[in-house]
Amino acid sequence: MSRRTSLYFAVTTVLAGLMGVFSAGSAGASGAPHISAHPNSVMVNGTTELVGKNFQPSTSLTVKECGLKNWVVPQNPCDSTNSIVVTTNSHGGFKSAFTVQTCTTGTENPGFSEKCFIGVPTPTGVDTITLVGAVRITVTGP
Repeated sequence: MSRRTSLYFAVTTVLAGLMGVFSAGSAGASGAPHISAHPNSVMVNGTTELVGKNFQPSTSLTVKECGLKNWVVPQNPCDSTNSIVVTTNSHGGFKSAFTVQTCTTGTENPGFSEKCFIGVPTPTGVDTITLVGAVRITVTGP
């Protein structure tokens, strides 16, 4: 093997190792942030328990119920009155009760069933927002 080839493999190995360190740094070694909801099908104004994992440790987060997981500003598919603030533990996790509302118009007809998302709205581009860690829930009405 030539010196050039050996140097190439050494640099490639170091860069691959560094990329692994940097990519795991923001989401933790366990993977991307995610939220689960128990139960994930809830009557409007009912409560579900949220469990979040792999978020930034020891951080306050605003968790919202929204009609979409991604959107372009000035759209706002989140019901601004339905949010909670949680603080993650030293491992980037949290647990909290969350009362669900309707995520679209808020004026659904009796007997409705709609898909909503609960997550942390985060800017992901110049004019886009992504609901990080989003869990899909079903909200039903009487």
